[in-house]
Amino acid sequence: MLFSDLPMNTFNIQTITGRFNIKQWFLISLLLRLIVMPFTVHGDLFFVYNTPHIFSHGEWNAYQIASENFSPYYPPFALIFFSSVQIAFRFIFPGFEEFTHSLRFLSSSDLYESEHLFTFLFLMKLPYLLFDTLIILTCWKMLPNDKSKLNFTIFWAVNPVVIYSTYMFGQFDLIPSSFVILACYFSLQRGKEHYACLSIAAGCLFKIFPIVFLPIVLLISARRVKDFIRLSLYGIFPVLFFYGVFYAISGEAALKLFSVFSYNTKMFIDYKIVILRFCQGTVYLLLCAHLRLYKREQMNYTIIIQYFLAIYIAVHWGLELGFTQYLAWMNPFLVLFVQQHPKWEKKYYFLILIIFLGGLKSRTSALGVFAPINPDLFLSFPSLKDFTGFIFNQKIYDYSVGISFKIITALWVLSILKYLHEAKYKEILKNRTP
Repeated sequence: MLFSDLPMNTFNIQTITGRFNIKQWFLISLLLRLIVMPFTVHGDLFFVYNTPHIFSHGEWNAYQIASENFSPYYPPFALIFFSSVQIAFRFIFPGFEEFTHSLRFLSSSDLYESEHLFTFLFLMKLPYLLFDTLIILTCWKMLPNDKSKLNFTIFWAVNPVVIYSTYMFGQFDLIPSSFVILACYFSLQRGKEHYACLSIAAGCLFKIFPIVFLPIVLLISARRVKDFIRLSLYGIFPVLFFYGVFYAISGEAALKLFSVFSYNTKMFIDYKIVILRFCQGTVYLLLCAHLRLYKREQMNYTIIIQYFLAIYIAVHWGLELGFTQYLAWMNPFLVLFVQQHPKWEKKYYFLILIIFLGGLKSRTSALGVFAPINPDLFLSFPSLKDFTGFIFNQKIYDYSVGISFKIITALWVLSILKYLHEAKYKEILKNRTP
């Protein structure tokens, strides 16, 4: 058995699920995303397309150019993928080249007066739908029955973090997240374990975070030292190869992608980072120790989904809550977990609320994302920070929201560890029964 088939009873979800079938909810999911794609924008969309724009014009040392201009940039696959998207769009839509130049001026009329504004904003987010669909299809494969698949599709269709961070904000975190989902799926597919490691490598070449899952994938997939080494090469070699190629072209600029983790060097002089690393390491080690208690044939998706979610949560303890797009990383596993444990549904909603209370600080991140509709109107609306800073001491507010996030996710991890321990204990008792 993969998932417990327990009723989802919050706000009488049976009534909602009975109104539409799974295909209709899939179409609703698609429709909700299509509605917001043309009418929303954030400055991050410029950074997503900026360095690939340089690369698409034949500047192979795009990383070096971006570094010299202090422009944020992303790993090699993101560079190649979004370069290819721009080349295709320029070929099909003549005005696309000029439009991409106006993206950097989000407060000027160059962008909002473009006759192609809605069309090109739609097109720039269109590739995300492919990976969104990939997540849904892969999660369906890990669910045991139509009811679980339907419930997952409902939660995913109206998921505010995914809709906001991907289709309104314009960040592409959904892409590496889809490869982590694939890695989770393939890690239990006999004869296809190497695809799990390749998925981790592909995700890491879009954004760095998926590499943290490689050890757990290896422990799930490899039971012999020979398999461990072979699968490790699938997960590590593509990353080394592509980074090596761009290092040969752009030098150290290609490695500055890792500078986001530079605070690690302070761990011996900052007690907070020492505590953080201890907590993260403890969670990972406990999961690995639990994993080694199982034989491969005893593993199932119920168990390993909880491994992945607990690791995701531990990773997020070290990230800024204000970056809402980062929380899209673990959302597929959060939704899958709620399918397993319906009593966590209300806590899931509370966590979503905490995420937005910590993220909607600037005007361009709040109602300002609707500026393409009417920039003067929507950019004039106050942000959440304008209210909280007026009512509270902003530092106290930020600390309270941050600590609330850590408390609820810590409880989530403790519950996962408890569920895993109870599941193993029940299995031991079952095996001892004559």
